[in-house]
Amino acid sequence: MITISSNLHLEKITIYNQEDLMALMHEIYPPAYKHLWLKEDYNWYLNYCFSKENLEIELNEKDAAYYFVLQNSQQIGILRFVYNTSITELGKKNTTFIHRIYLSHEAQGKGIAKQLFNWIEKQAYFKKNKVLWLKAMNTQTQALKFYKKEGFKIQDTIRLDFNLIHENLRGMVLMTKTL
Repeated sequence: MITISSNLHLEKITIYNQEDLMALMHEIYPPAYKHLWLKEDYNWYLNYCFSKENLEIELNEKDAAYYFVLQNSQQIGILRFVYNTSITELGKKNTTFIHRIYLSHEAQGKGIAKQLFNWIEKQAYFKKNKVLWLKAMNTQTQALKFYKKEGFKIQDTIRLDFNLIHENLRGMVLMTKTL
């Protein structure tokens, strides 16, 4: 268990936590993202990303860290990042990719994400990574506002090729922050 603050902790996710991970994501994903999906059916995405098979791959990825976020001992979200990645095939190694950060609706706006990002920055700096990067849906205005406030800048735009997402909601942005 990693202590972020007196009431905020990270608990390492293992393959044995797959069912708990899936249950948590079925709780926290829909309020923020179900509108993206045709007929609001996001199950394909959750079944793909949080399946036992995919979890095993992600847990075995070199330099990856995957955690439950706990507030007062309650699971309120997940956090996954990967050190020493490349933003593109062309370069910018020694970067940390913030792959997943999902927090429950109730946990948002309480400074939790800020504490997590500060902690990730320290970890990345310790690993001699010079840039943090992430991808975000371009329609998630609250998240984009937060990332910009934390010093992230939009570097590129991306389109998801998931046919089950509404065509006009497939836009994403790639954002970076230099440490």
